[in-house]
Amino acid sequence: MRKTHRAVISALAIAVAIATSSASLAAGYNPVTQQAQSKLAAQGLDPGTLDGVLGAKTIEAIKTFQQQSGLPQSGALDSATLEKLGVGASVEKAAAVADWIPLPTQEELDKLIANPINDKGFPYTDYRPNAPAAGLSLPGAAILAAMNTSADIYGSRGPGQSKHTDQGYRYTTDCLKTNYAPTHWSDITIHYYCQMSKPRACYTYALSGKSTPPNFKYPRPQAYRGCADGRLNEAGDFVFVTKTQPLAFQYVMFGQTHAFDHEQEQAIINAFYGVRNPADRDECRAKRPRRTEDPTDGTHCLVNKTMSQRLAGKGD
Repeated sequence: MRKTHRAVISALAIAVAIATSSASLAAGYNPVTQQAQSKLAAQGLDPGTLDGVLGAKTIEAIKTFQQQSGLPQSGALDSATLEKLGVGASVEKAAAVADWIPLPTQEELDKLIANPINDKGFPYTDYRPNAPAAGLSLPGAAILAAMNTSADIYGSRGPGQSKHTDQGYRYTTDCLKTNYAPTHWSDITIHYYCQMSKPRACYTYALSGKSTPPNFKYPRPQAYRGCADGRLNEAGDFVFVTKTQPLAFQYVMFGQTHAFDHEQEQAIINAFYGVRNPADRDECRAKRPRRTEDPTDGTHCLVNKTMSQRLAGKGD
């Protein structure tokens, strides 16, 4: 299930790499930096804590890797270094969305979540704060179709888009700005989930403890089961999920924070919001709403973006 597709890093991505220089990356969390740290650590180098921040130890590890690889020792995660590490940071167009893997069957999903949590051998269910980016591929076309189905029914598309409603879009943007555990979810997870409007209430209540016994919160798989079988509050609206997209929902929602390939995540999200050029800051600001941790400079449509908080799992 690991990624086999690797987009060619474009000239536009080089500009992005230059823009997100060592100085700017050091100021905040960057998912590409964290993925690079994982790759450096796997090769026996010491980038320090795998925290997605380009600190002194990470820069030294990059320089050592660049020396070993015959690259200029800049200490920066430029396009050549990222390509050598096998870390993607290309600017993918909306038309590039595809099923990079087939949509998993229920049997395959059950096997994924049966693996032990916090075991580094099973990155899909590894919620450790410093879990390495697993880079699993996504059934992109299936996920995009599921998002479009939800948006058409609940009006959660942006202004000017077909079947937009003010209420549906407000539900989406308010959800993206939530302070409830946003750093525990990847970009594709929170964008997929937030545009779902009413059906997500059952799942949210189960995770947050609103529909559970005192001092208890359901883990994600158990929350899904409780909503799917009608046991939990607001399960009536959740029937939409079980009828239209149960496999896509489970694959996206159960994976750990860094389970999925970052390039594929951003391609799906940008396609949903109609972003044609992710590097165009004005277009990004106008079309794609920000999540709580996203940068405010119009770069939140990019793979290689600097976020205000580190995305980290919580061990659930």
